[in-house]
Amino acid sequence: MSSMAAKRKKITNINWKGIIGVYLLGYILLSALAIAPNYRNIIPLRIIAQLATNAVLLISLGLYIYFSDRDCMERLSKSVAMFTTMVFSYLVIQLAQMFDLGLYLVPFALCTLVLSLIVSVKAGFFANFVIIMMCFMQFINWRDSATIDSEEVFYLMFGGVTEAVFASYILGKHYRRSRYLLVGMLLGFVSAASATIAYMMFLDGLQQWDWATIGTKFGCAFASGIIGVMFMFILVPLFERIFNVVSIFRFSEIASSDTPLMRKLYEKAPGTYNHSLSVAIYVEACATAIGESAVEARACAYYHDIGKMKNPQYFSENQFSGVNPHDTMTPEASVNIIKAHTVNGLALAKEYGLPKEVQDAIMQHHGTMPLKFFYLKAKKYTDGDLPYDGYCYDGPKPTSKIAAILMICDASEAALRAHGDRTNAEKIVDNIVAERLEFDQFSECDITMKEIDIIKSTIITTFSGIRHKRVKYPEITLEGDNK
Repeated sequence: MSSMAAKRKKITNINWKGIIGVYLLGYILLSALAIAPNYRNIIPLRIIAQLATNAVLLISLGLYIYFSDRDCMERLSKSVAMFTTMVFSYLVIQLAQMFDLGLYLVPFALCTLVLSLIVSVKAGFFANFVIIMMCFMQFINWRDSATIDSEEVFYLMFGGVTEAVFASYILGKHYRRSRYLLVGMLLGFVSAASATIAYMMFLDGLQQWDWATIGTKFGCAFASGIIGVMFMFILVPLFERIFNVVSIFRFSEIASSDTPLMRKLYEKAPGTYNHSLSVAIYVEACATAIGESAVEARACAYYHDIGKMKNPQYFSENQFSGVNPHDTMTPEASVNIIKAHTVNGLALAKEYGLPKEVQDAIMQHHGTMPLKFFYLKAKKYTDGDLPYDGYCYDGPKPTSKIAAILMICDASEAALRAHGDRTNAEKIVDNIVAERLEFDQFSECDITMKEIDIIKSTIITTFSGIRHKRVKYPEITLEGDNK
């Protein structure tokens, strides 16, 4: 696998014109929101300072995402959703300043809350940080020293950054929808603590605590956490529909063995159904090990073989009677039927409205690998060399780390189930990975050799846990047992 080729492919996959256009539009909107409310104090140098600040911060955001979270650049809709959330968050902070105690009601972690579900936690945190810094610089730039409320400015900076950091940490665990009330309360406590600290730091000398004031600020700050979660529940479904992005909630809903499509798979192809559930265990563990979304990975694993429902009897896991129809077929006919399960799966995924990420995984989990059994079978009937091109899956190769994980785990689960025990499991998985590296299956995604090694060790560890030996207890007859 060529890492340079992978990086080059990643770069070409990005819609640079669209991305730059979104960044410029975001820059204009955010700058306008910063300058317009201060039209009475228009000073050229302050305008230049504001524009320069916004430019530096947005360029920093772009560079961070490019080097650390490039996947969110490959779909323009994610970038649009990100900037829409940033503009909305900035506008909320601007409006809150018009009211007494309004700033303490602001859900500073709004960007992190929303973007962690539809883009990524990393992108959400950095976007959140950029918005806080923009608001902070606006406070400093457009207000005279005599009119600056130092306590509010400190609360904006300290409370905003602290809440964003805390939110990015707890949201990395992918809470279920029902747990977000608790998330809101925890964020509320963080905001309330920040408000209390801000109040304490700016007391004058021996000034006594104003318990009514601190109580009000504490209550408003605590409420901000709940308000943030409420906004999140409104914006996430709205952005899913408007921008065609998929949230963790959506993946959680479909990553269930009780969905209509999974029940249909169980009825028509029970062997494939059980194989998919087993693969999901491996895929989820591997995704977690390398920092990918476990929920998305599980959803992809559940549905990767749904295309086998069309002709279930042609796949070994569904041949319960011991009759193999391929024994009486030509290798070419067998290959066509086997290959078709990816295309058939894609058609079903579109029919049932599965996310694009799942659709891609269905098409990519075999890449362009050859069907060795049927190729060797066909080769027996030829005198010379037989090109294997006509005996390969049509692809495409995996374009994401999750699709690459699925490719490895799918083949590993089948091989380990058929031939594996704990003594030769490592060799089996090594051979599967080596074969896919030989056929250059990971050149279209940015997975690293280090991550592949982690995936291999995770599969072996998971397999050992699944196939562990149980203690065999001796048969003992209790005294007085008359049976």
